[in-house]
Amino acid sequence: MLPTTHMPMSRITKLFLATMACCLPATGCGDRLSALSGTVTIDGQPAPKGLSFEFSPTGPGSSSYAATDANGRYEAAFTFRQKGIQPGEHRVRLMPSEVEMPMPEIGPDGKPIGRPAGPSLVAKLPRKYYEQIELITVSPGRNTHDIVLSTATE
Repeated sequence: MLPTTHMPMSRITKLFLATMACCLPATGCGDRLSALSGTVTIDGQPAPKGLSFEFSPTGPGSSSYAATDANGRYEAAFTFRQKGIQPGEHRVRLMPSEVEMPMPEIGPDGKPIGRPAGPSLVAKLPRKYYEQIELITVSPGRNTHDIVLSTATE
């Protein structure tokens, strides 16, 4: 015969949930997130809008993510609703993403001016960036870190 508990299941569930609610603030990261932002460049030019990155902790914890705006700037987000990143060491990697193709600037001769931007430049990035670009250390508080990418292969 299996042992029975004297406490009804609903009371056990309530006790468990109450215990977890008390413990989560002590172990969770939501109240202790740092801010991380910066600019991403590819071959010295601002990255196109929509280039995505993952910041994954090298120790325990959850990843944060970011995507570039039209000027190559990013801000790390812990969830869809919460900006931030856990303090500590993180592995930065490029994520597959939809990059917006900006309209090229057209010169007086009717031809595009400057370097190609958008998907054509992103397609030239080395595959190693999808595994790891670099390791960074995020300190408590506000952090700024620029990500410098190159299409040159080593």
